[in-house]
Amino acid sequence: MDGTGTGRTDGNGTHSTAENATTRTDRTPETVIVGAGLVGVVAACYLAPRFGPVTVLEKRPDPRADPGPQRRSLVVMLSARGWRALSDLGVAEAVRRICVPLHGRCGHLPDGRTRMTPYSRDGRPIWAVERRRLHRILLDAAEATPGVSIRFGQRVRSVDLDRPAVQVEDRHGTHRLTCRRILGCDGAHSATRAALQARGARIEVRTLDLAYQEIDVPAGRLEPDITHYWPSGQAMFAAHPLPSGKLSGSLFMRRDGPAPSYAAAGGQELSALFAAHFPELTGIIPDIEEQLATKAVSTLTAVHCDRWVWRDTFALLGDSCHAMAPFMGHGMNCGFEDARVLVDCLEATSDPSAGLAAYETSRTEDAHAISELSYRHYFTMANPPREESAADVLRGRLTALFPDRFVPLYERCAFTEDGYASVLRDDRRLDRLVAELLARHGTGLVSVPDDRLRACVHAPTTATLEDSGCS
Repeated sequence: MDGTGTGRTDGNGTHSTAENATTRTDRTPETVIVGAGLVGVVAACYLAPRFGPVTVLEKRPDPRADPGPQRRSLVVMLSARGWRALSDLGVAEAVRRICVPLHGRCGHLPDGRTRMTPYSRDGRPIWAVERRRLHRILLDAAEATPGVSIRFGQRVRSVDLDRPAVQVEDRHGTHRLTCRRILGCDGAHSATRAALQARGARIEVRTLDLAYQEIDVPAGRLEPDITHYWPSGQAMFAAHPLPSGKLSGSLFMRRDGPAPSYAAAGGQELSALFAAHFPELTGIIPDIEEQLATKAVSTLTAVHCDRWVWRDTFALLGDSCHAMAPFMGHGMNCGFEDARVLVDCLEATSDPSAGLAAYETSRTEDAHAISELSYRHYFTMANPPREESAADVLRGRLTALFPDRFVPLYERCAFTEDGYASVLRDDRRLDRLVAELLARHGTGLVSVPDDRLRACVHAPTTATLEDSGCS
């Protein structure tokens, strides 16, 4: 299903190619989706079988026929939420064939040590997949779904929330397309989001203080089934394996401010800065100086919206309403989950307004939670402690002794479909429990036998180390 972009059929069964995929249709679609990225095509596949014809509008050319330069990160991570959507759409096995299973992350620490952290306690992997190949599979799946029509080269200039309708510009001119529902899946710099903002929604779009360069890492020098990262406190390099054996690397530093930052370094200075912070990598990546001098420096954008929907006519999904830092690997997974939850909410009621309102209520708190976790995770990785604190050791022991009650945060995000907000709340509760236990019993608690630690956890909050049997 990893298509080449030729000989496809549209949602009406009409043979089409990338060149004529912009042909107009007189039929009014039930839904117009703006943006044919990963989330947009998944949303189309979910909606068309349940709610009728879907037209997807994409301003860029068909990437299968005209791949052009890679505009987004080369690799994305698939976890349980993403696999749920791919399974629902019948493409999970096709996607799995182009994935690399990753069983954990290895930190290459400044003092020469390495620290391996499994992604799960039972050995389950997350999966790395090349964005472009995944996108091709999903585009082919969408075009094979009855009722879905994808039109490329269509730039949406404005959105009428009341009609509803979109004003579209293409190579033939400008035209108006009416429908019953509009979904904005057009990314962090969404054009459709402006219509919601004009109705009073509070939108925050900010450029994060981190920037990055994507760096190619040759095969054969690093284990091919784990994520590698090199923290240096003020900067970090991460590398994800590809099916070819090579790795897709990223150098992260501050955009501005004193070194190490992109603003403070350029040309040879950037190479010297890299060598000072990541000496091991200068031997692993022979052409690192050339790559640093020529690879583009990209910024990271975060989006926060207090409203995602308008009545029964409009909704935002994916990065258009919750673009986040990439460090938890959940932006795409969260967007796929948006599409699934949206359809579930619409199917649960005969009132489309109530369905969209339920979708917004269900998703906003979770999106805010995973956005917070994603940004925070960078600093956790970039600034590893020299040694585990008593709190870290106690947390580890609790998750081992009570595997169902205390699940590591990353594991729960990646391998369950629990709400991100619930995950964050429970993690904070565990923090409070650990702090309370240490305050009550002292740091000696971390080395007591298992049965005594269990007794301490179950003891009343007024108990002491001695009277709870934890001495």
